[in-house]
Amino acid sequence: MIKIKRSNGLRLGLSLVLIISFCITISTKPASAYPGEMQWTVVDTPSNTSYVIVRPSEINAITIGCDGRTFYAADIPNSKVYKSTDSGISWDELTIHLTSAGAILPAWDIATAPDNPNLVAAVTSDAASLPRKVFISTDGGANWQDTNYSIANNIGAIDVSMNYGGYDIVVGTRTGTGGGNVYMLKAPSYSNWVAQGFTGDVLAVKFSPTYFSDTCLVVISADATGTYLNLGIHDMVANTTNWGTWGPVEITTAGAATSPTAAQIITADLELPSGFSGQAPSLRRCYISTDDAGATSNAGIYRFDDTVGYWLMPATTTKRISSIAYHGTYASGKLLAGEVLGDPNSATVITWFTDAPITCPIPCWYRALKPPTGAAGTNDCLGSGYGNAQVAWSPDGSVAYAATASSAALVPGVNWPNPYLTGEDLDESAFSLSHNNGETWNQLALIDTSIDFLSDVTASSKSETLYLASINTNSGCSGFDSLWRSTSQPIGKTWQRVLCVLTATDDIILRMSLSGADQSVFFAVRSTDDLRQSQDKGQTWHSTLPGVNITDFAVTKINDTLHMYVLDNNFVRKGESINHVWKWEARINNYLTSGHTITATPTGVVLVGDAAQGMVAYSEDSGAQFTPTPAVPVPGRIHAVVDTRIQNYIVIYAASDGAGGEIYCWVVGLSSSWTRMVPPQQNFYGLAQAGILYAAWSTGTSTGVDRTLNPEAIRPPLIEWDSLTTGLSAGVIFTREPTSLKVSGNVDLWAIDNRPYTATTGRLWVFYDCLTIAPQPISPGASPDLLFEAPSPISPARDEVIPIDPDTGDIANINFRWQHPTPAREYDLWLARDEEFSQVVTQQTIVPDNPLAPAWTLVSGAAPVEAGKTHYWRVRVSQAATGETGSGQWSKVMPFNVASSLPQETPHPSPTLLAPAKDATNVDRSPSFSWTPLPGATQYEFTLAKDEALDQIVTKVNIPNATYDYDAELDWDTTYFWQVTATEPFLSQSSLIFGFTVAVEKETKLSSWMANLPLWLWVVIALLIVSSLTVFILSITKPSIFKSLFGKAESSATKNKGSTASKKQK
Repeated sequence: MIKIKRSNGLRLGLSLVLIISFCITISTKPASAYPGEMQWTVVDTPSNTSYVIVRPSEINAITIGCDGRTFYAADIPNSKVYKSTDSGISWDELTIHLTSAGAILPAWDIATAPDNPNLVAAVTSDAASLPRKVFISTDGGANWQDTNYSIANNIGAIDVSMNYGGYDIVVGTRTGTGGGNVYMLKAPSYSNWVAQGFTGDVLAVKFSPTYFSDTCLVVISADATGTYLNLGIHDMVANTTNWGTWGPVEITTAGAATSPTAAQIITADLELPSGFSGQAPSLRRCYISTDDAGATSNAGIYRFDDTVGYWLMPATTTKRISSIAYHGTYASGKLLAGEVLGDPNSATVITWFTDAPITCPIPCWYRALKPPTGAAGTNDCLGSGYGNAQVAWSPDGSVAYAATASSAALVPGVNWPNPYLTGEDLDESAFSLSHNNGETWNQLALIDTSIDFLSDVTASSKSETLYLASINTNSGCSGFDSLWRSTSQPIGKTWQRVLCVLTATDDIILRMSLSGADQSVFFAVRSTDDLRQSQDKGQTWHSTLPGVNITDFAVTKINDTLHMYVLDNNFVRKGESINHVWKWEARINNYLTSGHTITATPTGVVLVGDAAQGMVAYSEDSGAQFTPTPAVPVPGRIHAVVDTRIQNYIVIYAASDGAGGEIYCWVVGLSSSWTRMVPPQQNFYGLAQAGILYAAWSTGTSTGVDRTLNPEAIRPPLIEWDSLTTGLSAGVIFTREPTSLKVSGNVDLWAIDNRPYTATTGRLWVFYDCLTIAPQPISPGASPDLLFEAPSPISPARDEVIPIDPDTGDIANINFRWQHPTPAREYDLWLARDEEFSQVVTQQTIVPDNPLAPAWTLVSGAAPVEAGKTHYWRVRVSQAATGETGSGQWSKVMPFNVASSLPQETPHPSPTLLAPAKDATNVDRSPSFSWTPLPGATQYEFTLAKDEALDQIVTKVNIPNATYDYDAELDWDTTYFWQVTATEPFLSQSSLIFGFTVAVEKETKLSSWMANLPLWLWVVIALLIVSSLTVFILSITKPSIFKSLFGKAESSATKNKGSTASKKQK
């Protein structure tokens, strides 16, 4: 046995003891990625459960409830109706509820009330399977009622009104020759459909969003002369509609009789802004799409402002519009469109988005970067190519939805329903969603695909995001493979498909960058040069163009730069991500006869395991050159990892899948032959090292993972092994190559059962291991003081000088290192210009790549570090080794210096605010502002806001001098905030932000005046009132007393009155 002397051995041992103690007497459930502490558990993966995968599936119609959670969908070719109550994540089938009520399927269209998600109406079939019946449910589809619709024409459109004391349901019929009509049913009646006196084939009908007040219906119709926009005013009492108040208006901008006729039009769609009013010309705006397969060259998307039309998107024979969705008001909003045709070779159906459908007649349209899936061809990649995308918005406009469905070639005229009865198996039709206005789409459910086996899995550093690759072994364009993502808690509860792709070899491998905050995920097709990267969790993908056939690949960060090593049999090609562009070096021979696996570490050690001879090639210099080792005692396909805890030696563990193959150890520079580590099992298909060493084994009939807590002991009797098999079902085999075992967060082990994918086989398994460096509740034996103890800073050391390049003036990367007695999972690191940390340069949350040797590199230019100045740093634990979060004790403050550089230009000072003063009160509603002028400044930016963050702007203006008079009036008794910055001819620092409060409004009412009278005046008023009452009472009850008191005055008054009368007489 080889003994390795190293200074960190005692610390490693103490850490292992601490970790083991965490697993003792734990009484609470661990914060695991998936339930199942210390046992194997099956992870829920995409399947037909909750109708995530449905084969076959076509989604011809969708409706989104006003609650944003209740959705309905109709599948015409397969006679299915679905409902979701969790925003499309999972679905239930309503088919049996409809047929039990007497409905004949398929259902052709479906609509729900705009204010009641439980009121839903469906267009169903007659005995000839044509859309000529209507069923209604008032309880969300649990029970249905036949409305006894008996018109012998096909229904082309349906809608449900808002509640105005009752609900109206409207349908429009379509004969193919222009002989349709509009019919109205007033709920809750189920048997009184009334014709509304309309003539024309109805392709779309909508109740006005303000139907309660404007009683308006909007209809898109066609006849022998063209396609028209119609408006009717409905009499809710008489149940009649007046179509003569406005229109009809032909839907064209090319002149009369240029729109498609009833014999040419195929589909149309209609959208109304939220403030639409049919009785107000200034609010009579609508959006319309038409499709005629190029018959007139005038189809596409239109906006009509009253009678004036604008052609927003001309259609072509290859860009035909299937549906539109608008969210917004009359004045502003956003418009989404889905195409009719898709690409059978890529299984995509294009959508378009504009956020300016109003500002100009021809707005800017944005094509989806990653479209919804659908329209895939049959085995030989032939097919109709129809995807028929139906688009919609969530009620708040934050999420876009798209549903796709294959069909036969669509036709106009009397036979327009027939093509929808034909679907396409495995066409990748699906219900998709987008959180970025249709830029990228992911599939949620009702996906018409197949999973024959799971190919690979990878998880983020903390197991909060999981990616899973599945393979569809059908040939050609019926064999699209899928990449899935789960971010739910627990992980795997819900999935989104983030990539649908044809692969040449049905062999996908996945990797993630687990260094720090970088969460890039990589996707590769083995034995091809197809290697893609996503930097946004699978939303978009970009080819890295490695230029070699991929046997395996590894990703790591070295010196804060993302590196990738691609194994091409016995060659390795290294790539570096420079400004998000991959730069590839020439291939390097690794001196093996073949290649099977490759791993890389942040320290620049790269290992390659061969495919037959049992050898390992290693590189100590980031892949510049390789050195092969001798073969292990039992050759086979080799899996190799480096023990990253050991700093002063490179310790390699290698496992062989050959018959009788074991796990072996090699120490670079010390070993002359491989040392057997004597695990309990043999035949290994995966190796992972996370402080603890794990190895997946299989005998062909049984499987498991061998584990050792002290691999550095190398071999018995010092090394101790156990085998993790608890919870595994009989027949499971962990043999997926090139790596059957993955580790994430030092918590979860992930392995795929390498059998066909069924309800019980071929599943993804996870094992939660509490013996790893993992988040755990604090046990009674673990001291919080120890877990959050102050770290010991190592470098930069006290007064260390950070060099600077005298030619470029760039400051070198600053490498921060520290120690802690526990393997804490997260730290706060602060860097400042002063010892009190009042002038902070940067605050970082650090997730160390190696918890036993925490470190972080500040890349040159990433923070405003100043040359020639002293800086200070400190660090503390923010998440303990147990997973508990908190603010630990700060380390000692460590000063360091940065070497001097060329003198830097002194920044311009900020203006000093004068009036209104800081926290001033009783300020005038139209205040005057002033500040100290800066020498040379010719322009200032003045900002006034209602909040201190200056987000709620009242006004922002540029002015030439140091005063500003606000000419409007601010609100009474309201606090405002202001700031000034010089902007010309230089940019100064911004001033401090001052707040002030406007005066309280002065009250003028009598009640306010009386409320402010002093107490003594109220006393005088009270005495006067009492005296007056006393006199009045005496005059009535005691007239003699009253006369004695006031008689003289009365006589005098009488005398004067007589004298006055005498004078008047004279």
